[in-house]
Amino acid sequence: MTFQYIAIADELEKLINTGVYPVGQKLPSLRLISSRFQVSIGTVLKAFVLLIDKGLILGKERSGYVVLRKSVTGEDLPQSSKTVSPAGAVKLNPILHKISRVDQENKSFVSFFNAVLDVDLLPLNAIRRSLQHASRDLTGAHLLYEQADGNPLLRQEIAKRSFRWNGMLNAEDVVITNGALEAVGLCLRAVAEKGDTIVVETPFYYGILQAIEALGLKIVELPGDTLSGIDLDQLEQVCKVHQVAAVVLISNFNNPNGAMLSDQKKRELAAFAKRKKIPVIDDDIYGDLHFDVDRPANIKSYDEDGWVMLCSSFSKSVAPGYRIGWCAPGRFTEKVVRLKSVTNVATASVVQLSLLQLLSTGAYDRHLRRLRPELHRLMLLTLQAIEKYFPAGTRVSRPKGGLVLWIELPEEVDALSLHQKAIEAHIQIAPGSLFSNRADYRNYIRISCSNLWTSKIEAALQKLGSMIQELK
Repeated sequence: MTFQYIAIADELEKLINTGVYPVGQKLPSLRLISSRFQVSIGTVLKAFVLLIDKGLILGKERSGYVVLRKSVTGEDLPQSSKTVSPAGAVKLNPILHKISRVDQENKSFVSFFNAVLDVDLLPLNAIRRSLQHASRDLTGAHLLYEQADGNPLLRQEIAKRSFRWNGMLNAEDVVITNGALEAVGLCLRAVAEKGDTIVVETPFYYGILQAIEALGLKIVELPGDTLSGIDLDQLEQVCKVHQVAAVVLISNFNNPNGAMLSDQKKRELAAFAKRKKIPVIDDDIYGDLHFDVDRPANIKSYDEDGWVMLCSSFSKSVAPGYRIGWCAPGRFTEKVVRLKSVTNVATASVVQLSLLQLLSTGAYDRHLRRLRPELHRLMLLTLQAIEKYFPAGTRVSRPKGGLVLWIELPEEVDALSLHQKAIEAHIQIAPGSLFSNRADYRNYIRISCSNLWTSKIEAALQKLGSMIQELK
């Protein structure tokens, strides 16, 4: 369910983006929109406030509401890699050693590095109540080891949610993990051995690349388009040349470039996995953070024979400190459960019970309905600041969900040099070379849009734009 005012705001935003109401033109009156949607004027006002917060319209005294800008930027999209890499060992550590990391408690820094919700975006009261409820269990169950595959009731709640992405999971299909990264790691360990070859998209989340490196696996990097992701013909060709143990993808809002696979590609990938008997591991960690009305499907939505291994987490949508992830490993579930039990026995009981409370009472969905438009607003404000402050020639992604933007800077700019220069100014960014085993994307950066918007955040982006101009 979507709040009425959000649905109205989305409809008006589409009319602005398609030019029905061009920049500078007035929107219809509150009374007219109230009549059109059969809602109260108060509901329409809430929709207008949301559009104002996104920076799309402005209320003028005695003049109504005027369109300021579209929510789609005129900047070009970042260019994608053109070549498939040869199979090779992952060697990300040399790049990581060049990256200065800042203590999160250092309040003098503005960090655009981590894709983590600002603490003020977390449902703190709901979390507090759920933890209190979990700890009041007089049986003491919250103090004991949980089953290796996780709390049965929590697994049932997660399975029920698969209906939202056209899935059909049962509690027995779900394994609770310590975050999505452990879920991906367990799935990789279940299907691959040291020296095996894994196919990944490029650019790709460096945390998964590190996990692959730690397991001693080789990778082939498959170019991913900034809008549509990998080319399936290229994937087929790679599997003819290499003996591939698994394919690892982020089907919705790929980290870092925000690409979302079409439903057709997701369907074809599930068919590919079944036909080739090659597991496809889909890290759908950002699926709940969509900006469109409906939650997107994932590759598991089309899985008919258990060759798709779905991974996800509540770290990005509820609280990073919960460390509650999960996977639905299909035909490999039994092996994943065994690996989980010998890795760390089980995931913390009390946090599972707390999350169960959030899901079963509807608190999680109420939180998401408020969070998604706020994240969209923050991303639009960041996009508008980049357009305003970054030099000509900058290209930026336009994801339909998630927490990050992928930015291609003018060719002369070295992102590692920019990173060091920014650290000196107490600003932290993620250089693009982190997201490729080949150290590609020398002039790319990833920026998180999950900080609450303040003058300090805007000033940091303005400063970053000045630094980029200096490095040209």
